[in-house]
Amino acid sequence: MKSTLSGKQIQRKLLPTIDLVQSSNKIRWLARFVLIGLLLWILGMFFLPWQQTARGTGRVMAFVPQERQQTVNSPVEGIVAQIKPGLREGDFVQKDDVILELLPAASSLVQQVESQIRELKTKLEAVSVKEQVYAKNVIDYTEARDYAVRSAQETVEASMAKLRSKLKLVPAYEAKELQARLNYERFLSLKDSGARPEREVEILKKDLDVARAELDSLHDEIAAAEFEVESKRHELEQRRSEAQTKIESAQAFVQSAVSEGASVRKEIRELEIKLEELQQLTIRAPRDGTIFRLPLFELSQVVRKGEALFTIVPETSDLAVELWISGLDIPLVQVGDHVRIQFEGYPAVQFPGWPSVAVGTFGGQVVAIDDSDDGEGKFRIQVIPDPAEKKKWPPPPFLRQGVRANGWVMLQQVSLGYEIWRLMNGFPVIRPEIDPVYGKSTGSKLKKVD
Repeated sequence: MKSTLSGKQIQRKLLPTIDLVQSSNKIRWLARFVLIGLLLWILGMFFLPWQQTARGTGRVMAFVPQERQQTVNSPVEGIVAQIKPGLREGDFVQKDDVILELLPAASSLVQQVESQIRELKTKLEAVSVKEQVYAKNVIDYTEARDYAVRSAQETVEASMAKLRSKLKLVPAYEAKELQARLNYERFLSLKDSGARPEREVEILKKDLDVARAELDSLHDEIAAAEFEVESKRHELEQRRSEAQTKIESAQAFVQSAVSEGASVRKEIRELEIKLEELQQLTIRAPRDGTIFRLPLFELSQVVRKGEALFTIVPETSDLAVELWISGLDIPLVQVGDHVRIQFEGYPAVQFPGWPSVAVGTFGGQVVAIDDSDDGEGKFRIQVIPDPAEKKKWPPPPFLRQGVRANGWVMLQQVSLGYEIWRLMNGFPVIRPEIDPVYGKSTGSKLKKVD
């Protein structure tokens, strides 16, 4: 009877080397277990919590700007005369300690400036006298104008009184002329009827002519008086104008003297400021701190005005950290956000996404965010110690200004699966919903940025 071979037996008979490379059952079960575990891990990532952060790098600095590194510049041009004995870079100095002394670049410059100040003060005294004289002229011209105007006004009033007296005579002379004319006309009609002789008519005609002549003469005198009044008025205005011209001329001289005095005072002030600068040859420490740079040499170095003399790092107890955050994440950072900080030189184990298990990091709080970037798309935030963890920060002797630091601003918690999907697609982190009234994160709802 012919035996029947199974497929596996045939495979082994035809391919005997397969038996040499086949895995054992234990290995197969291990591979299945690893595959199932990997699938469960991938599935669990969709539910595993993940803390989103905005990462930044920066350095330690003093929170108060006046306590940050300062460079003291030379107030004048001069020569380094003496440096504080035994002073070296890294030494601690106190406020108002004498750091160095300078000598003027020109040895006689102080005397020259003092001489110029004395000359200008003498000139100022002469200008002051001139100003007083012109001011006295203004007063004298004003009084002279008042006297001249008053005299001219009296002349005008006298001429007007004369005119008024002439005008008062007009009715009498007109009445006299009217009476003479009526008498003449009446006697003239009687002469024609023969009731009056011609001699009486001629006498009345003569009286009429005299009355008319007197009336005409009075009118001429009135016209002359009116002309005199007008002439006196013009003379009054002329005197007033001439006197006012003199006053204004004197006032112009006063203003010119005042302007000249102001110019001289300005020159004196400038020279006094320059003299004070020349006398500020002793340079003192502006604050308590450590000498950081002292690139000077005694009696051999000329410094210009404004040139750096030395750099000091003030003593401070309020340290902060400035971090530079990417422009992609800065819209999500708000004042008051919690920050985890890792300082250079302090061992730390940071688990991104799980800050609760991080070791060696220090808590901080965002207190300021710059409105403009650094020119490369990064924005600066300032971080101070979190009030709850301030005592945990390293003290200033161990944490110095300038130490580099890494920081993670705590944002929102999401699932690990979402975070991987977000990173694969290059999306920004979840943006918190902003309260339109207060402009702060409500923390109740989250909105994804598409």
